[in-house]
Amino acid sequence: MQVTFVRTRGQRDRIHVHRDDGGEVGWEFPTYGHMLPHDLVHLVVEAGLGLDGIWARVAAGADLGRMMQQANRRGGRDKFAPLGEPAGLLLAEALANQRWLDGDFDGDAVLATGAAAAAGIGRKLPAAATVAAVAAVRLRLQQLHAQWRAIGSKGAVTLTYP
Repeated sequence: MQVTFVRTRGQRDRIHVHRDDGGEVGWEFPTYGHMLPHDLVHLVVEAGLGLDGIWARVAAGADLGRMMQQANRRGGRDKFAPLGEPAGLLLAEALANQRWLDGDFDGDAVLATGAAAAAGIGRKLPAAATVAAVAAVRLRLQQLHAQWRAIGSKGAVTLTYP
């Protein structure tokens, strides 16, 4: 699956998804300016650490943009229930929310945080979530951050999932 994150300064950013089965979907999201889009961080983290998060659901046919609109209308604690089994989503969110680009980044702390989040929902980290994988994810996010910041008035970053 190819996922293109489109940045247009002064407007909402967009995601275009071309699934392996030929299906396509896209949605807008609030701009993060020079910072990487949260869903882009999710994609890199989920693929790099072997997580069953939002991008596995998009690859399987989910329209995340529509589901987010429905969830926001629904509100409440279980607003994301239609996205499927919540444990994988919660774990992916906990790991995507790490301070991947901070100078004092600690890969061991990321794994400890992830293990604690997994234990809290009755799971373990995937076998792919190793110190080496965390370092590779961080490096990839640093590269993508530089690429995102270099985009002029309009441009895009295309990634492959998984």
